[in-house]
Amino acid sequence: MLEQAQRAIASLCRAVAGPGGEPVQLLVNDAATEAAARAMLEGATGVSYVRAKYGDCWVRDTLPTFGWTESGALGGLRFRFNGWGGKYEMPFDDTVGAWIIDRSRAEDVVSSWVLEGGAVELNGAGAAITTASCVLNVNRNPGRTRAEFESALRTHASVDRLVWLDRGLSHDHTDGHVDMVARFVDTDTVVCMAPDPDAPNADVLRETRQTLAREGFRILELPAAPEAIAPDGSPLPTTYCNFYVANRAVIVPLYEAPQDEEALEVLAAAFPDRATIGLPTRDLLCGGGSFHCATQPVPTLPTPTP
Repeated sequence: MLEQAQRAIASLCRAVAGPGGEPVQLLVNDAATEAAARAMLEGATGVSYVRAKYGDCWVRDTLPTFGWTESGALGGLRFRFNGWGGKYEMPFDDTVGAWIIDRSRAEDVVSSWVLEGGAVELNGAGAAITTASCVLNVNRNPGRTRAEFESALRTHASVDRLVWLDRGLSHDHTDGHVDMVARFVDTDTVVCMAPDPDAPNADVLRETRQTLAREGFRILELPAAPEAIAPDGSPLPTTYCNFYVANRAVIVPLYEAPQDEEALEVLAAAFPDRATIGLPTRDLLCGGGSFHCATQPVPTLPTPTP
């Protein structure tokens, strides 16, 4: 299903570079990949093509998480990467992050923790959410503790409050990334899926909501995403939480299901200053992720007002 997944990425690029108001740098492996991408994106503006050596498309996990250092310079936090706990090891996925740091001339902030960017959700104001099922998994960081990870995020990302969820979605190849179950929409508000007792992952959704409410966050509820099955018969970790927030739009994963419209309405209310764009994601999800997983934003300094 590679071509279908590539078309989903092309639709994402069009949405981000068009109504999203955000230039897209699309990684391509070689000349053939670039030619195929250009054909799928014919007529699109705001997309440039960057040839790089990488394995999979999940740049949220393999590239640095960018932000500003205390001196005001661009910095990139890089975790050690081991193929999502050794399950999907592909050449160059563990080195493309350093290549991007060098190309962007960002300050390289290297962590000793084995992890992926989709495992930590930041609010930009000192708070973060993560899942123990991923961060403390023996396939990544055996013997390490919550306190040690909290200290690492305090040092590297100015996080002074880390909220732990015990687990993420079942059938998630990442061992439960937080960006599939809970996302900040502002510094004090978290969006998660409603714990519908008949929905997939009902227990996980209930535990997630209870933990976030106990921590005092304002909570917005998306509908629980419908069940979906991959071509090989395995359940997919469907979610409406894996949206991407661009400069002027929010790109939302959809499943051609009745719940789609409600999900769009909730996120439109959460981001009133942005357009809300829904795109089919089932083909992409067969590879393990969705729109947030396939993107990694690089901030730029705002243009000074004359």
